[in-house]
Amino acid sequence: MAAPRLNPIERLGTHAVLVAGAALFIAPLLWMIATSIKVPREMATQDVDLLPRAPLPSPHSPYIDTRAFDEPERPDGIDEATWEEALPRIDALIESRLNAWSPETPGPAEDVPPLVDRHGIVFRTEMREGLLHLLRVRLGDAARAAGADAIIANAEQLLDEDALRRVFEECYRRFSVGEVRVRTTDLLTYSLGAADEWEVVSGTSASLAARNDGAVSAREVRYEFKGSAEAHVLQRAAARPEFEPAKVDRVFVNYRGDASWARVRFEVVRDGRLWRAETDVPLYERDWIEQELRWPEANADPMERRLYLTLRDVGAAPVDAPFAVRLVLRETTPMRAWADKTARAYRQAFREVPFARYMMTSFSLSILNILLAIFSCTLTGYAFARLQWPGRDLCFVLLLATMMLPPQVTMVPHFIIVKSLGWYNTLLPLWIPAAFGIPFFVFLVRQFFKNIPADLEDAARIDGCGFLRIYWHVMLPLVRPVVATIAIFTFMGTWNNFMGPLIYLSDERLFPLALGLFKFNLQSGGDVTLMMAGSFVMTLPILVLFAFLQRYFIQGITLTGTKG
Repeated sequence: MAAPRLNPIERLGTHAVLVAGAALFIAPLLWMIATSIKVPREMATQDVDLLPRAPLPSPHSPYIDTRAFDEPERPDGIDEATWEEALPRIDALIESRLNAWSPETPGPAEDVPPLVDRHGIVFRTEMREGLLHLLRVRLGDAARAAGADAIIANAEQLLDEDALRRVFEECYRRFSVGEVRVRTTDLLTYSLGAADEWEVVSGTSASLAARNDGAVSAREVRYEFKGSAEAHVLQRAAARPEFEPAKVDRVFVNYRGDASWARVRFEVVRDGRLWRAETDVPLYERDWIEQELRWPEANADPMERRLYLTLRDVGAAPVDAPFAVRLVLRETTPMRAWADKTARAYRQAFREVPFARYMMTSFSLSILNILLAIFSCTLTGYAFARLQWPGRDLCFVLLLATMMLPPQVTMVPHFIIVKSLGWYNTLLPLWIPAAFGIPFFVFLVRQFFKNIPADLEDAARIDGCGFLRIYWHVMLPLVRPVVATIAIFTFMGTWNNFMGPLIYLSDERLFPLALGLFKFNLQSGGDVTLMMAGSFVMTLPILVLFAFLQRYFIQGITLTGTKG
């Protein structure tokens, strides 16, 4: 009897339910991917956007960030009519304060970029938004309830020079360089030079200006990629430094990012050779950072978290100095900025922790568990389904009864057995149990084998096949859907296994990806973007495996238990 056809309204409703269900399940995955593309400051706001912000490369620095402040909202506790009455008077107050105040932009006035000019529209618009945001937060409760005149009186007190300077610091983006320190192999630290010893060695439209960032003495690097895609700034040691250059093993460079997404390359000159960092760093940050540079170490701990960049020998030194540090600023494009932002968290995660090692361990455990589970479960299921032997049904009932035992009950006895066998802190307890069968999979295989006609076995037996040849050449090829089901479930269980490695492993070199990701979460200080990048890396193999084997998976689930 044919199934009744659905009318258009029922068909539309069915598809709507399916689409809604798919969207509900895929939403967390999309949120994970979107979060991994963000930079940390995008997750540090009160109103977190669902999608990452587009990077806006700047061809020059310093500049005014037009996205430093959102469009100001009406303060809480003030009705709309009162705010509409007070807002024009607040704008006039802000305009008068900006006319009487000049921001601190070091260097000659002709060197100040147009966007930083206090008479420019961009500068005044962003300063207005920032001051209104500051006023919205700081406005007193009494002024909010008293009316427009009280609001203006309170605003005259709040919008002082300190507030103007604070807002300007929030939207004024600049790339600054500070002190450089070196550490020698005998654990002594020396200053390569103060901030005022930086110099521009190449690059058109590049200059340095003195600036104090709070208590930090720095040099503001003013550059514009006009006719040249690079700008080089250098700090060199004295002709006779107080340290031996050959003994230096670490360099610490202090700099402040300008969120321009320009790329900075770190280079070190030592003993006539040029050493270059393994990768360029996009300037996505806007705060002070101390970047550590190290030379390759033969005895370096592979499990140590790498917060530093490794230096590589690239040839003869381009400058004549016993020791020097050079920063190369390179222009970027919007497409390259998007690529840098998309890959930032993944590159940082793989550089800081040995994710590749964790993944190889997880893949090895998964492959071993899949092969052993398929062999043991199909062989056992075939014995329960097709062979006649005393006590078969009783043994099958006992096998199913083991599925009713919570794993928490057997955890301690299992650990004692593993410890007695000398398997603690090895990978053996994470894959050896799969060789002894898994009750749920044995049940699936048994139900599948029972649906295969016995005539196939009889024909093979007449041709002279024994038990193992019938199992291997006849029966096993017929149960490919259930084998795919076992492979998917086993891979997911092994790949996501966290409790087992946590109990049986203490050596970080043996950690699989699930436990390695947990360790990374503890070390990363709660950086959500890095955690989402690591989580997506862990989720991706499962998605790929299910995409390739979903046909067999669905067929194995639907056919198990049906009557032939």
